[in-house]
Amino acid sequence: MDVNQEPVKILDRSGKLLYESRNENFGSQEYLPLKDIPEDAVKIAVAVEDGTFYSHIGISLKGITRAAWQNFIAGDIVSGGSTITQQLVRNRLQPEHRNYLYKVKEILLALKLETRMSKDEILESYLNDVYFGHQAYGLQAAAKTYFNKNAAELSPAESSFLIGLIQSPDSYDPFKNFDLAQKRHETVIGILRRAKTFNEEELSEMENEPINLSSGKIQILAPHFVMWVLDKLKNDTNEANEANEASIKTTLDLDLQSEAERIIENHLKDLADKNVTSAAAVVLDAVTGEVLTMVGSGDYFDYEHDGAVNVALSSRQPGSALKPFTYALALKNGATAATTISDIETQFFTQEGNPYIPRNYDYGYHGLVRYREALANSYNICAVKVLEKVGVQNLMDFLKSAGITTLDKSPEFYGLALTLGDAEVKLLELTKAYAMFARGGKTLNIKTFLDENVPDGKRVLDEKIAWLITDILDDDSARLPEFGEGGPLEFGFPVAAKTGTTRNSRDNWTIGYTPDRVVGVWVGNADNTPMRETSGVTGAGPIFHEIMVAATKNRPVLAFKKPEGIYEKDICALSGKLPTDYCPYRMKEWFIAGTEPKETDDMFIPIKIDKRNGLMASNNCPSEYSEEKVFAIFPPDLKTWARENGWPEPPRAYSPLCAQNEPSKSTWIIIEKPSANESYKLDPMVPDTNEKIIFQASASDDISKINWSVNGENVGETTPPNFRFEWQPKAGNFMVKAVSASPQLEEEVGIEVIDK
Repeated sequence: MDVNQEPVKILDRSGKLLYESRNENFGSQEYLPLKDIPEDAVKIAVAVEDGTFYSHIGISLKGITRAAWQNFIAGDIVSGGSTITQQLVRNRLQPEHRNYLYKVKEILLALKLETRMSKDEILESYLNDVYFGHQAYGLQAAAKTYFNKNAAELSPAESSFLIGLIQSPDSYDPFKNFDLAQKRHETVIGILRRAKTFNEEELSEMENEPINLSSGKIQILAPHFVMWVLDKLKNDTNEANEANEASIKTTLDLDLQSEAERIIENHLKDLADKNVTSAAAVVLDAVTGEVLTMVGSGDYFDYEHDGAVNVALSSRQPGSALKPFTYALALKNGATAATTISDIETQFFTQEGNPYIPRNYDYGYHGLVRYREALANSYNICAVKVLEKVGVQNLMDFLKSAGITTLDKSPEFYGLALTLGDAEVKLLELTKAYAMFARGGKTLNIKTFLDENVPDGKRVLDEKIAWLITDILDDDSARLPEFGEGGPLEFGFPVAAKTGTTRNSRDNWTIGYTPDRVVGVWVGNADNTPMRETSGVTGAGPIFHEIMVAATKNRPVLAFKKPEGIYEKDICALSGKLPTDYCPYRMKEWFIAGTEPKETDDMFIPIKIDKRNGLMASNNCPSEYSEEKVFAIFPPDLKTWARENGWPEPPRAYSPLCAQNEPSKSTWIIIEKPSANESYKLDPMVPDTNEKIIFQASASDDISKINWSVNGENVGETTPPNFRFEWQPKAGNFMVKAVSASPQLEEEVGIEVIDK
């Protein structure tokens, strides 16, 4: 079915009219006698559409010859060479298919029409019948649709602008693409200049007069959704055949759609001072896949800000909104929500060998954090480290399996920054992908028509992992350090949600779900200009919150159903391991059966100290001077962070005030990086000069200088507090030694470097 040839009513799920797509017999039309049509408009139409109108007999032999050659080369009807008379015939015939037989019929009828009607009559009929877009047939309807005035009131510039739309009303639709329509207008003026229809002064006035469109608010509700549906009907033969009716019930909930539009409109007013002009939102039924709401921009008819662009279907960078998929893969590979990772400054390398140092949104470092904390607080460094473990290609494959279709580059193109959103996705697709978590690991297929049958989704993730990711995204307490209390992600009922903010401040997102509703919100500018001082929390977050409340209003409150095989255990909050009596911070964590921690906490260690100086107390130290104190023993790469963040360092020497039958070592050196027996692999994608291994040490206060040597060869001299040195590696086995001259002391570790 061609939806342009039959009247089709697009309805919401309850039968409310959204839009009526009609052919010319049903469109907006108001007949004007030729004498009431501006003379300038008539002259422009003849010059642009048919320069030989007054001299031909209904057809142009030159035009037909040119078109015939173009059609022969193309093997199809691609050019008509049509006169105004032929266009009038075509408008009346409404051909479904333009083939050679039809073309012959069109020519014969045009010749016949010229014998029955005068040129003025043909021109009058043409200017009243021709289609200008947006259901406007004839110049009078076009003048009202685009300029909210009568044809008689049109200026020459406005007339030439409208005549330019005739060639392709959809392509040059100024409400969708004003710039393209303006370029067509410039082309029209060029034609008029070559035809010498107007003098140069008149043409200059046409060029310089600003084109101010009316609001363009045709009778349409949920315009982005309706236009998407019409495109689907045009392009999908199966859907078109099923929808071969006078009315089509869609899945859209007009009441919810209207509420979402109102929410967006209100919040955009609040964000105007942040250079925010647009927002988009999608609401899906997580069970059926029905599209309940689609808002593609702040205002469809705001051509100044490209309002007709449907950002719900546009490719944009999602920021941190991709992180849950990265962590889901990590859990699939055996990690747990209690697995720990170091959130400290870390240097990676791009494919080109350039150093890449990701930064957290707050520009701080958070030390040793569990995966639950890392995801809930959206720490960038942790996400990059997790992706390094699971692999960029694996993440791309997973995202594609969840419904993302826009990842068409190589893994090297995206790199580790993929998890931070350095790729482009569509709001509708990403919202659909999040539904996979709400559905226990099964993908969601979109449903647009109420009587449409869509297949059930495929399982791409274990339901227990999907539940754990959901539990993290619904954990208000876990995200407290970064997001604080009482933010837009907090609800009085279960909602799992994640924000996303791009580094360039051009996009921010919030996407979340309940067991039966999925809501995705984007905020930004359609022209990609950056916003100011706004993020996924402050921009998209409040809109998301209100739309989620509206989407779940008067619906039963549902909890995320925990699958069998998930158990809760006490852990030490810092290490994620089983707590000992010395662990001061405990918490409960969920584990998939078989992944529970087996090791007891080894970070909080009791050390007997001399109260007089804080050094270690020997067994012979008098009891009145000694006490047991618990210290946190951080991994080597975190010792500097711990020291800088106020964690007391354990003493490394015995108190000289105690009995001397214990070693009294008040001077010390510890190599923090590299760790003993650590193995490094040279990266073939990174130039040799860019590959570095970090040497780092801590030492007692009396050591002011450390010399580093590799296999006995001195490579550098460093100073406190970190004694940091970057060494360019080569393949082999090496002894790395840290040596102080005064007092004389040394420490060494062995490492291995594997060739590319």
